[in-house]
Amino acid sequence: MILGVDIGGSHITVARIDSQSHDIPDSNIISSSINSAAQANKIIDQWIHVLQKSIDAIGKESLEGICIAMPGPFDYQQGIFAYKMEHKYTALYGLNIKEIITKRLALSKSTPVRFYNDAACFGIGEFWKGKLKSIEKTIGITLGTGFGATFLSNGLPMLTGKGIPENGELYNIVFKEGIADEYFSTRWFIKKYYEKTGVSINGVKDLIHVTASKIIVNQIFKEFSLNLATFLSPWLKGYDTDAIVIGGNIAKAWDFFAEDLQKELENQGCFTKIYQSDLREKAILLGSARLVDEIFYKKLHFQSKKTEIPN
Repeated sequence: MILGVDIGGSHITVARIDSQSHDIPDSNIISSSINSAAQANKIIDQWIHVLQKSIDAIGKESLEGICIAMPGPFDYQQGIFAYKMEHKYTALYGLNIKEIITKRLALSKSTPVRFYNDAACFGIGEFWKGKLKSIEKTIGITLGTGFGATFLSNGLPMLTGKGIPENGELYNIVFKEGIADEYFSTRWFIKKYYEKTGVSINGVKDLIHVTASKIIVNQIFKEFSLNLATFLSPWLKGYDTDAIVIGGNIAKAWDFFAEDLQKELENQGCFTKIYQSDLREKAILLGSARLVDEIFYKKLHFQSKKTEIPN
């Protein structure tokens, strides 16, 4: 059994995945909310609690590895919070999470604990078992707490090359009066709805259930679709993208924006097929589980930039 792990800005999800069938029954998934602004020991204690619970369910002797999808920036090879994140996990800066997990769970040195970018794991999972299966040049996008993206060639994330931004990341690309992450995340919907109504919501889930201001809701989603098409179109065409798959919490509002997004892309001369993820969070969990494969893991590209880690 493999533990596939998804650590997001507000949660940890652990799946017990059979290394032969790669099935993930819902009963094999454990999730817990996380306060990413909490102190380091509290965050790590919560992570360890969920991981230990999952290990107890299978027995440590059956554990082939722990493979963790983690938001960036992060030193994925070493398993260290070597870069300061914005909005989340700032208390973990400088900590070697790989060493902490191995020690706290009393794992054998032969049990791999591996990390990779969460958006990249989403794309890997979709190529392996989902909508991108066997499609050569693809992009996977996650829309939620943040804006994640991965450029894939035959299922492998690409960090450099024709039409690929630095490190294969789109969240930090300049767009309008800020960067893409500010326009294609839950924060934008919360801000936009408050600007138009003076009413606070918690996220897109609240927005799609609003009944009193449907016209405003539709206007917001149309603006979102136009913005996303305008931003994505040059990248989709520049990479000669065959297909794109979209996941994350915002993708659950698919019926509110997908048709307009496709139309706006076509208006800009971009005819890349867009798909909604059927696997949803399981795509990230499956993608992370692929990291246990030694051959596949060695093929992965990692960020080469280095930074000083605090004492």
